[in-house]
Amino acid sequence: MKVLLAPGGMWPEPAGVPLAGSGHGLAPGLVASCLARGWRSVRPHDSLTLMPMADGGAGSAQVIAPERVASREVIQGQGPLGQVREVDLVRLIPSPSRSGNRHRTEARTWFLDAGRLLALPADHDEAAQEALEGSTYGLGRVIGAALSRTGPSDTLLVGMSRSAVHDGGLGAMDALGGVSAAKDLFSHRSLGLVLADDIALGGMNGAGAALASVTSISPERAQELDRRACAWAMEGVSKAQELDPGASGARRSLPVVSALDDVGLSASTHAADSAGSARLSVSTWGTGAGGGSALVLRALGAWARPGARVMAEIIGLGDAVRGQDLVVAASGELYDVLADGVVGVVGQQAASQALPCILVSGRCAATRGELAAAGVTNAYGLQKPHAVEPWDAADSQWLESRLADMGSRLARTWSR
Repeated sequence: MKVLLAPGGMWPEPAGVPLAGSGHGLAPGLVASCLARGWRSVRPHDSLTLMPMADGGAGSAQVIAPERVASREVIQGQGPLGQVREVDLVRLIPSPSRSGNRHRTEARTWFLDAGRLLALPADHDEAAQEALEGSTYGLGRVIGAALSRTGPSDTLLVGMSRSAVHDGGLGAMDALGGVSAAKDLFSHRSLGLVLADDIALGGMNGAGAALASVTSISPERAQELDRRACAWAMEGVSKAQELDPGASGARRSLPVVSALDDVGLSASTHAADSAGSARLSVSTWGTGAGGGSALVLRALGAWARPGARVMAEIIGLGDAVRGQDLVVAASGELYDVLADGVVGVVGQQAASQALPCILVSGRCAATRGELAAAGVTNAYGLQKPHAVEPWDAADSQWLESRLADMGSRLARTWSR
């Protein structure tokens, strides 16, 4: 039997926000290896393909297989409070065309794992300090450093996610030398934002309002921070539009990504992205990523796509699904199935080949109907429905053991 293991990371999700790379939970690669170990202990002759999945958040570069990497380097960056953090910059090998040949182009595609720089802390007090005192300055510095390594016509994909920092991208623009200098830096290059989170910057359900849930600051203080961040971000948008007044009435088409094929944007995302900077606002899809930096970067010409879809294209998920008998996805906590999330993307790929897709999760609160609509045949949770202790309460070693046991259980149930 041929089985594709395509799990995402299993992270705790307080207030619905995954704490990727926070020291809690397990990274996608480790989830895949634990499930495989358990499966092989029961069905050693089955053929398992391990393809960990990511969504553009912290650590996404780690799921890119060595055979798809032309070069990899580490860039030191500055965290929200000045901490030294490291991010991966990966140059991708061009994907084969449908005829089997490499794309005949000198343009190259790079992936910057910038989500690691501003990752949301697990501790609410630490997150509050980042919200009150933190800056996106380090994000601007690493984007600038990555762009300096690219050439004309290259594409730089920047992984971004939710953070506690909420400065509207002011720090990032300062690091890039201001809006005008950033505009010049981005010229003749394609800058793509690979977003793990679709939250907007402002509004009732925006990143600013959510600060009261993911940090220890009060809702009133969060509202104050949000007003300031939105004002700073829209000031940056206005300056960007002044530099390119001709774009105010025109639509901007999506650029061609040299190492990626069509990643299947959802209709709402495509509409939001093709509207150009003239229609950008604090309530636009995905503008809350990177403390609001996503909004200003898009005003300067960057485009944005759902992270799981882009990562699926980078790792070759669509090709890997073909010829399999079963697909296994995984997620830490699942409350609903987002079409552009890891589980939704893996489920859709399995459904496209009429394959069963099973889900392993720490806790699954999605209904069977929601799972079925996303292409998921069955779901298995580590946490019992009415258990008091959460699935991630124990240490990582215990969690690895539970996943290996789950792999054995799945093999007994599904292998034929």
